[in-house]
Amino acid sequence: MRRFFIIPVLVVLCGSVLAKTTIYRDKWGVPHIYSDTQEGAFFALGYAQAEDRLEQLLKNYLHADGKMASALGREFIEEDYRQRLLRHGEITKTRYGEVDARLRKLLEAFVAGIKHYMKEHPEKVPSWGFEPQPWQPIAVGRFIIWGWPAGQALSDLGRRFPRPPAFGSNQWAVSPERSAEGSVITCIDPHVGFFGEFRWYEAHVHGGKFNCYGFAPLGTPAFGLGHNDYCSWACTTGGPDTADVYEEEINPDNPLQYRYDGQWRDIQVLPIEIEVKTESGKRTITRKIERTHHGPIVIREGNRAYAMKLAQEGEIGIATQIYRQNTATTLEEFKAALAMNQLMPQNVMYGDVHGNIWYCRTGMVPIRQAGYDYTRPLPGYTSKTEWLGIHTIDDLVQILNPPQGFMQNCNISPDTMMPGSFLTGDRYPDYIWRGTYGGSNQRGRRAVELLRSDDSVTLQEAIDIALDTYIDDSDKWCRALDQAWQSRKEQYKPRNPELPRAVEILCSWDGRAEVNRTGATLFCHWRRACRTTRGIPHYQINSRRILPEEGQTAVLKALDEAVSYMKEKYGRVDVPWGEVMRIRRGKFEAPCPSGGPSGSGMSPLRAVGYSGPDRNGRFFARSGQSCTTVVVFKAPGKVESYSAVPFGQSDDPDSPHYFDQARELFSKKKLKPTYYNDLEALKANLESKKELNVPSF
Repeated sequence: MRRFFIIPVLVVLCGSVLAKTTIYRDKWGVPHIYSDTQEGAFFALGYAQAEDRLEQLLKNYLHADGKMASALGREFIEEDYRQRLLRHGEITKTRYGEVDARLRKLLEAFVAGIKHYMKEHPEKVPSWGFEPQPWQPIAVGRFIIWGWPAGQALSDLGRRFPRPPAFGSNQWAVSPERSAEGSVITCIDPHVGFFGEFRWYEAHVHGGKFNCYGFAPLGTPAFGLGHNDYCSWACTTGGPDTADVYEEEINPDNPLQYRYDGQWRDIQVLPIEIEVKTESGKRTITRKIERTHHGPIVIREGNRAYAMKLAQEGEIGIATQIYRQNTATTLEEFKAALAMNQLMPQNVMYGDVHGNIWYCRTGMVPIRQAGYDYTRPLPGYTSKTEWLGIHTIDDLVQILNPPQGFMQNCNISPDTMMPGSFLTGDRYPDYIWRGTYGGSNQRGRRAVELLRSDDSVTLQEAIDIALDTYIDDSDKWCRALDQAWQSRKEQYKPRNPELPRAVEILCSWDGRAEVNRTGATLFCHWRRACRTTRGIPHYQINSRRILPEEGQTAVLKALDEAVSYMKEKYGRVDVPWGEVMRIRRGKFEAPCPSGGPSGSGMSPLRAVGYSGPDRNGRFFARSGQSCTTVVVFKAPGKVESYSAVPFGQSDDPDSPHYFDQARELFSKKKLKPTYYNDLEALKANLESKKELNVPSF
């Protein structure tokens, strides 16, 4: 039985009390903040974030500012150097005064809430703790989004520079005409890591005219994903090219000069100091950052240097843009916010209470001169490769209310978002389109199949689609296996007598990675074995062609290897997926992450990335569906939403909300109501209520 309690807290920091603010926490520990003013609401949001995850919040601030080594040791030196190279802290501190005064006041209220919690609970502050500053939420925003444009630039270098990890996500929207609810239904489903800085913070914030539910990067008050009374917004990785690499010609007589338009220019050398925590105390190491007018040099090779140029390098408008998205009431207002071009290259999908669904492949896209391959390092010695400005939002790939009545983008090219899409690459420059014609994936194909076949989507069907575990193409592989076995079973000599049983399991499997499906486990290990077995005819299998004899033998050989592995690790081949795929946090472990792998040729809409297998043959969830949310727009102020996260709201291992959503929702393939704008339902499912008297700012 959870206790209901009220804790009055009087905040006396500066000035007079401006507004009374209440933090209601539902039975999952999610904060629902109600205040008369936006300042009060943002103050309470800062307080709530600190209450739930103070240490990670402060780490995010250090990470963005390139100061992790000062708190956590030498293993973060290179990471600190990378963040200093991108200058999140430096630029944000320098330009903070340019931020709109209204937004600065809200940021100051948010940070004041964090500081008040720290003052109120000094025992919760880590030994390396510090007093956060209002510019730091903006620095975190830069830090979170910069991996995408920086990754685009570094990909131009090919194998000469390690690439950052790729992210995958799902999103879709259904128009009122295809909805049984008679209104727009949207799905917000980013796939990121379950640990560290990318773990979202869930909240509902209602202050004055600000009313928003969603997920914010920890340490910011910005709902990067979510909805308000009028619209919702989702993002998936994929977008136009917003960055380039320039190959600089270095003076052979002076390594600190580079050639540009027939003259030698000096390379700017910026020394930086990185403070490092050691066992004997703090020490400082000195590094240097080299820059040309194109940007920071990321690698040198003989008399060549490669400088990375990011369109957003000096920008600090991400917080302003997200705030405007959070407060938009119409499509026009939302588009005006997105037109600021502060977001990283992304597929943005929008739905609203007015019946609109809209998609834009957004990003700050340079206008480039013709005649050059912008997927490779560009000649840096000439002004002919310089950018000519920035494209407006009207130049970008977008569509409003497609006649198909639905659309999806699960990291696929715009021409495969729906059947008969008129979004084709020939209508845009390559660097704006930046996709493979006809390029889709298992998740994208499955989303189209489900949405196309249902012309009256109910709320429950929408949730089922979001959590669907069917593995697209699994039927093709099982068909090829059956063909190979029927053709070669007299000639092929299996290593394992249980090979016929394994064939039977796979050929009778329904293709779903549910917790009770033995076929999912066998399929996973078979596809893993296929990666190391020579002669697997992937193209013929996926195109449903009859396999040659050598291909049939290779398919059976890979399954034979999988059976050997399963016999060794599990003692049998009929192992339910739920016994193998697990979700774990600290000392807690859930029965399984409700199916849905992501890897080894298995990528259902219910995507869960994993590590392993360990020595017992078990996999552990580490990434994937991170805040799956389904939104139904019925009328202004009458919006329903349902969500779940992989772990829980709190980072405290002793909290009931450290792992509750993993056990009760994520592992059972369920979403919970968010109680958005339903104070009566919230109070019926209330765990606690905290009142804050917020000072004026």
